[in-house]
Amino acid sequence: MSMPPTAPLGRRERKKLEVRSRIYAAARELFAKQGFDTTTVDEIAHAADVAPATFFNHFQSKQALLSLMTAEVVDHLHAMTVESLGGEGDAISRLRGFIDRAARDISENRDPARAALLEFIRLDGTPAGPHPYLERLFEPFVDLLSDGQREGSVRNDHPANFLSQMIVGMLNSAITSWLANPDYPVEEGLHAANDFAIETLRPR
Repeated sequence: MSMPPTAPLGRRERKKLEVRSRIYAAARELFAKQGFDTTTVDEIAHAADVAPATFFNHFQSKQALLSLMTAEVVDHLHAMTVESLGGEGDAISRLRGFIDRAARDISENRDPARAALLEFIRLDGTPAGPHPYLERLFEPFVDLLSDGQREGSVRNDHPANFLSQMIVGMLNSAITSWLANPDYPVEEGLHAANDFAIETLRPR
């Protein structure tokens, strides 16, 4: 049974969506340029060419905007992880490609990415568990390392699940250092952690 066609949006609804998108884009640009904490609602409204009151018609607060961006960042990170780790080549080459891409993405979106990850941890983190943004990354790593064990490029004296936890933990050490200190060279840290992880993964 086919679904009935969706009715086209009216002029008023299109205008609301256009204004909302403009506010979102302006906030994203300002967060990237000058950081989340130093950006004000008035600045976002001015950049979007709307009144501050109009901002609050679409978003409850600056924090609400960041929460939307947080979901976007985490979804992108998961999709990028699945795509990179599931690509062509042996497991070690795919792991290197993933880190190259992750470091490049961070370099291009440093401030909003950091703010989004901090917000995600604030909203969903628990002291006893891993950072929640990591939970969705384990499965692609398990699949990658299982492939590596089958092809002989990854050690097989430990289960792929255990190795994945160790490798993700190593990589996350660079992210954690960056979240604690915005001046930490996270791109270099990721590559250094990955080089060490690869040496750890090689067959014994």
